[in-house]
Amino acid sequence: MPPGHGIRWSDHHQVPEARVVIFDFLNTLDERTFGGLTPYDELTSPAELDGWLCARDLVSPGTSTDETDFRIALRLREVLRDCAAANRTRERPPEDAMAELGRELPLRAVVGDDGGVGLRPLQDGVRGALARLLADAVRASIDGTWVRIKMCAADNCRNVFYDHSKPRNGRWCASSGCGNRMKTRSYRQRKQGRD
Repeated sequence: MPPGHGIRWSDHHQVPEARVVIFDFLNTLDERTFGGLTPYDELTSPAELDGWLCARDLVSPGTSTDETDFRIALRLREVLRDCAAANRTRERPPEDAMAELGRELPLRAVVGDDGGVGLRPLQDGVRGALARLLADAVRASIDGTWVRIKMCAADNCRNVFYDHSKPRNGRWCASSGCGNRMKTRSYRQRKQGRD
């Protein structure tokens, strides 16, 4: 949730319900620096991670995150944010980081009640909750919604947004905000180069 706004990023970007938790997880890090904004991280301690996971019913109340699980959570967020950036740039994110996460947050293929194939964490607690977030990203990749989760091209924003454009070529979290700001900055730089 952006500080002081009282609205979740997923509500602001009209994210499909099935992707709300993973989307909001990616935006627990707010790197915006334009307009006097100060970067903000919702997950600066194991206790904050516990609260975030508990508020989304991913762990039960009283669950305690240790430093290793906290480090894995931050790494998961970093890798998935890199993947969101790659969705916009079309660059391939490093595979070794995802392979490492796969070892730390193992998933098992299971057959669901409806006969469909799904993924289930092999661990309980915090690691199980983090593995569910990883499984959400996998499911989003399968259903085609992951490619719409992108990182804003503005270097002073880096907000993760949901690209609703039909051709899936959105670059900015808001064309009227970051898009306009970046285009104006480019124009001024080009103009100064000609003077």
